[in-house]
Amino acid sequence: MSKIEIKNLTKKFEINGDSIVALKDINLTIDKGEIFGIIGMSGAGKSTLVRTINYLEKPSKGDVYIDNISMASLSAKDLRKKRREIGMIFQNFNLLEQKNVIDNICFPLEIAGVKKKEAKKKARKLLDTVSLSDKEKAYPSQLSGGQKQRVAIARALASNPEILLCDEATSALDPQTAGSILNLLKEINKKFNITIIIITHQMSVVTEICDRVAIIDSGRLVEEGKVSDIFANPKSDVAKELIIGKEIRFSTTKSINNRKVV
Repeated sequence: MSKIEIKNLTKKFEINGDSIVALKDINLTIDKGEIFGIIGMSGAGKSTLVRTINYLEKPSKGDVYIDNISMASLSAKDLRKKRREIGMIFQNFNLLEQKNVIDNICFPLEIAGVKKKEAKKKARKLLDTVSLSDKEKAYPSQLSGGQKQRVAIARALASNPEILLCDEATSALDPQTAGSILNLLKEINKKFNITIIIITHQMSVVTEICDRVAIIDSGRLVEEGKVSDIFANPKSDVAKELIIGKEIRFSTTKSINNRKVV
């Protein structure tokens, strides 16, 4: 498990001679083994923030520390090694259409130099973890959205990550399927002691799975704390807007009443 510290992080993009500030002075600590939510409206900077954690986007100012190691201090070689400890899953699954399920899961292992026989053995164990053992020879085009996301999760777990970044991982799924994926992530968190970061614009996801939550608005961190505290007493305008949004008007009350939030 890994502790993540984001310190004084600012990210600017230069577009046609203009400087666009995507993130401004973000300070955030994510504890080892927790499921942490980052939520905000579209364009708030959520995805940019999560991409700075594994340094796919390098901050313009500030830094990210994982277990007290500065990501900025790492050489290119060490950064590539560190990224193997950080799995990532996406809204659009990012599967290789020309490869079947087991080969998709084996792909990062083969890149890392794992022998094919050993890679397939591990991939089959991961398929069992995500309840898709009967689909190893299927191709992505033959799978449902939920099945594709399960394959993507298995692939992300192949490198034994200590951190799993989930960027809108359930946004393309229907509510029932999304619920099954969230349950799977909770099981993975418990089984493998992986720190999970959920990027979402859906408050229902936060109430279902997250221990704590940060709310991002226009590139700034406007609120952070326990899910129960944020829902009981939202302080920022964006938090209030998200909480009373029509998509979670019913599910928020149900989730808070039925789930122990720590």
